[in-house]
This record gives sequence, structure tokens and C-alpha cells, in this order.
Amino acid sequence: MTMGRRTSTYVGVALLGGVVGAVLGLLVAPGPGDETRRRIARRSIEDQELLLRRAEMGMDLLWEDQDLAASA
Repeated sequence: MTMGRRTSTYVGVALLGGVVGAVLGLLVAPGPGDETRRRIARRSIEDQELLLRRAEMGMDLLWEDQDLAASA
């Protein structure tokens, strides 16, 4: 198989995979685009708040460990 033919085969398979993925995404989409974007935005804000709380808890634990090490 020549190099050009192999490359065109890979490109064809990639394009076919993209089309199949797009069609399946549209078929199994949970709702309209604007609703989905709002849900994603709300969820990302909730996840960001959770991450910040966990980071604060981790920092508190680090400070407690440093205080214990300093007093020992």
C-alpha cells in the first residue's frame, strides 16, 4: 500500500468516525442546546465551589500538620 493511499484511508476513517459520533450525539442528547448549556454552566459552578471547599479543607489540614510538627 502506498503512503498516499494509506493517508487517505486514515482520513476517510476519521471523517466517518466524526460523522457517526455527531449523529449519535444528536440522537442521545438529553435536551435542547440552550438547556444543556445552562445545565453544564450550573454544574461547573457547583463543581468549582466543591473544589474550592476541598482545597480549603486540604490547606487547613496542612496548617494543622505544620502546627503539630512545630509543637513537637
